Amino acid sequence: MLFPFFPVQVHRMIAEFKLIPGLNNLFDKLIWRKHSASALVLHGHNQNCDCSPDITLKIQFLRLLQSFSDHHENKYLLLNNQELNELSAISLKANIPEVEAVLNTDRSLVCDGKRGLLTRLLQVMKKEPAESSFRFWQARAVESFLRGTTSYADQMFLLKRGLLEHILYCIVDSECKSRDVLQSYFDLLGELMKFNVDAFKRFNKYINTDAKFQVFLKQINSSLVDSNMLVRCVTLSLDRFENQVDMKVAEVLSECRLLAYISQVPTQMSFLFRLINIIHVQTLTQENVSCLNTSLVILMLARRKERLPLYLRLLQRMEHSKKYPGFLLNNFHNLLRFWQQHYLHKDKDSTCLENSSCISFSYWKETVSILLNPDRQSPSALVSYIEEPYMDIDRDFTEE
Repeated sequence: MLFPFFPVQVHRMIAEFKLIPGLNNLFDKLIWRKHSASALVLHGHNQNCDCSPDITLKIQFLRLLQSFSDHHENKYLLLNNQELNELSAISLKANIPEVEAVLNTDRSLVCDGKRGLLTRLLQVMKKEPAESSFRFWQARAVESFLRGTTSYADQMFLLKRGLLEHILYCIVDSECKSRDVLQSYFDLLGELMKFNVDAFKRFNKYINTDAKFQVFLKQINSSLVDSNMLVRCVTLSLDRFENQVDMKVAEVLSECRLLAYISQVPTQMSFLFRLINIIHVQTLTQENVSCLNTSLVILMLARRKERLPLYLRLLQRMEHSKKYPGFLLNNFHNLLRFWQQHYLHKDKDSTCLENSSCISFSYWKETVSILLNPDRQSPSALVSYIEEPYMDIDRDFTEE
């Protein structure tokens, strides 16, 4: 996460003093006035440069929205009363319970006017030039609204406003080459599509040719550090869909190129090998540690299907084919030891893993313990697939 949560007292004060409705009223007049030349990236600068007061104001505004919305029920203050009613109607139509935080939102503190602050942000986001400084921050701000426990109503609210098509246009059709921007768009796309059949239908409607799909895959595969959260969300969604008995879900499973691609064991193994290979304990950061958790998701779902030994055996074969026996699995063993040190003592991080994956944290812990089992006779232990001459799992390390 890029920015810390607001303290509870600060969050409450921001809400009670109606800062969000105030920002909404100032949005067109002050915060996001018509684009000027200064609003674009200057030569020799990147999208994080604070090159002018105009850019500084906009970036700080987007950072504020990101921090305000992230994992907090007050995020619904970014909507107006009509938009809150729309969320309720979406839940009613889908025959699912309304989000409790929506029901509990103090309507005297929400945005007024024809559009709430989130909708205004979406409008300027879709109009942003390809070379704009702000695409990264806009995507992060919108993603923060979706983060946490997946909400179908929140996703549909954004899908109805064309957000998925905009993201796919930027990834596939635009000339945007920034890795930071693409990562933010992949992360946002993952949160928008996770467990949502309607989103996968829209995806397949937009990515409607093999040529487009190949461009999309090229973007994903060009940097898994950037795209791994999307890979994780699609993998989790596929697992849920495969366990549902529903005609609509069955139709999507049979037609969606992306789900068909992810469902193939060679595809999953390719992702798994590369995810483990691109990170090491000494080089872990907040940006790339997600690759470790995505690799664990793939293996946890394999374990559910009693296929964990198969996946470990295939990793061993891939190691040998690369002429580096033991290198990958030793590295993974060290990464999992780091994982235990980190997540078993940080309740907030473990709760985030559980909420975002809909897999209990106890299952995460059990899977890691099974993989780290020192018994070489266990078919699900990493050490069973590392030959003795290449064993290198006893080095001590400490978390920085």
